[in-house]
Amino acid sequence: MLPLTRTPGSHAASTSPGTGMPITPAEAGVSHDRKDPDACVAALVERLQATQPLRVWSLIVTIFGDMVAPRGGEVWAGTLSDLLSEMRIDAAAVRAALSRLARDGWVDRMKVGRLSYYRLSAQGQKVFVPALARVYRLSGDARAAAALRIVVLPEGEDRGALRDGALKSGYGALGPTVLLGTSASPPLEGPGADRCTHLAAEVIGGSAADLAARAFDLPPLAERYRRFILAFSPLDAALAAGGAPSGAAAMVARTLLIHDYRRLILRDPMLAADLLPPDWPGAEANALTARLYAALRPGAERWIAENGRSSSGDLPARAAGDSARFSS
Repeated sequence: MLPLTRTPGSHAASTSPGTGMPITPAEAGVSHDRKDPDACVAALVERLQATQPLRVWSLIVTIFGDMVAPRGGEVWAGTLSDLLSEMRIDAAAVRAALSRLARDGWVDRMKVGRLSYYRLSAQGQKVFVPALARVYRLSGDARAAAALRIVVLPEGEDRGALRDGALKSGYGALGPTVLLGTSASPPLEGPGADRCTHLAAEVIGGSAADLAARAFDLPPLAERYRRFILAFSPLDAALAAGGAPSGAAAMVARTLLIHDYRRLILRDPMLAADLLPPDWPGAEANALTARLYAALRPGAERWIAENGRSSSGDLPARAAGDSARFSS
C-alpha cells in the first residue's frame, strides 16, 4: 500500500482560484515532496480518500475501461482488490461495488471454483466502450472539427430522463425540449432516443459564442479542469525531473488520472475554440493527461504484467489500438 505522506500544517484551509472553494492539500501541492513521484501519488490517494461519498463502483468502471477492456475484457476480482487496496479501499467495499455493478446489469460474473471473474456485460460495453474513444484522444482536433447540432426531444414521459442524461454527457439546454450539442457529442441513449429530431445548426445572425454561453454552463467545468491541473501538476513535475514511480504507484496514478479526467471530458461539449471563454483550461488538462499517461505507462504495464489475472491465467497483452491512446 502506498504510504500516506503529510507535512505539519498541511491541512490548513486553502481556496481554489476563482470560486473560493476549499481545496485539498494534494491540490494545493503542499502535502508532499514534489520531487518524489511516489509521494505525489500518495497525496493523490489522500485526495481520493477525502472525496465523499467515495464511489468505488465508479473507480471500477475506470479500471475496466483503462486496464481490462484492452486485454480481453475479463479480470479476476482479486486483481481489482489488489489495485484498489493500494488506494486504501478494502476488499469488502470492492465486493459490494462489484455486486452493485452486477445487480444493475453493467458487469457479468463468472465463478470458477471459489474465484470470481468479471467482464463488462453487453449493456456495459454498449455504454462504456464508445466513451473510451472520447477519453483517450487529443482534444484539439475534435474541437476544431466540431459543428453545432440541435436536438429536439420527443413528447412524453421519456423526455425528462433523456434530457437529464444529455446534460450529463456534455449537451447544453436552449429550452425544456431543445438541446444544443456538437458533432462530437455522444448519441442519446435510453427510451425515446429514437424519437429525437436532430438538426445541423448554422448561425446566420447574432453570435454563436453568445448562443453557446446561453446553453452551456461552462464556468463550473472550467473550475473543475483547473482543480484537476492543480492536483496532477506536482506529479508531472516530478516525472519531468527524472523521478520514476514504483509499478504500484504508476498504476494507481494512471487509474486516478483517467478516473478524474474521464469525469471531465465526458461532460465537455467539445466546443470550437472561438466559442469558448478566454483562457479555457480544457486544452491544458488534455495535454497534461496525455503527457502523464505516456510517462506512467512503463510502470503501470509492469504492474499489470505481474499482477493482472483472468480465468485463463495472466491478463493477455493489450490490444494494438491501446498503444495509440492520446496519439490522435
